[in-house]
Amino acid sequence: MCIPRPRGARRCLLEETMAGGFRPGPVDDLGPSLVIDDGTLARTEMPPPAPIGLKAKGGGEGKQGSANLCNQVVAFARARIGQRVGHGECFDLVDRALRNAGAKSAADFGAVTDDADYVWGAPVTLAQLRPCDIIQFRNYRYDRTVETTTATEINTQTDYQERPHHTAIVERVGADGAFTVLEQNIPPGGPVQRCQLFFFNINTRSGNQTITVTVHGRFWFYRPQPH
Repeated sequence: MCIPRPRGARRCLLEETMAGGFRPGPVDDLGPSLVIDDGTLARTEMPPPAPIGLKAKGGGEGKQGSANLCNQVVAFARARIGQRVGHGECFDLVDRALRNAGAKSAADFGAVTDDADYVWGAPVTLAQLRPCDIIQFRNYRYDRTVETTTATEINTQTDYQERPHHTAIVERVGADGAFTVLEQNIPPGGPVQRCQLFFFNINTRSGNQTITVTVHGRFWFYRPQPH
């Protein structure tokens, strides 16, 4: 499991300031379900279609065998947690997981260069995201702040995750706004791992806890397509 990068912690006496929140638990425990503000929007811009050559439409829903293909993609990555796939690049894990399942890979949709925003299948929206979908990141970052109010003070914990140019496989879609992905090369040279990321802003309060998540950057979601 990836470890969110801490930005720092601070403690404030209640006489000095008022806020709400509680200390965050381990990365696997994000606390109670989050309430998403009605005005929150996901950043799901799609790349220009002209250079892609993508012909698939509608995310591939209803195609025979799609469920089995997705199961194979996720199972391939799960089975290699703690290992390095290929040359250890994020691209290698996704490419081999798709090809192992008989799905098209990035090279089937356009030129593959070191700094390309790769296309991995049929575009889907955040609302359509499901396990086995592929996420392509560009200058992604989330910042999370968790404030805990006790009887005498306010404790503030902050952390963040960054993905400047990256690719990952969706393993689980959480109802609380946290999406679990399977990825490698985070940090550079790291093996396959699972990590929780966010793709829309969150501001919620529950009991003595306030959680704020701010998401930056661009990301695209793709549904794997069979050959």
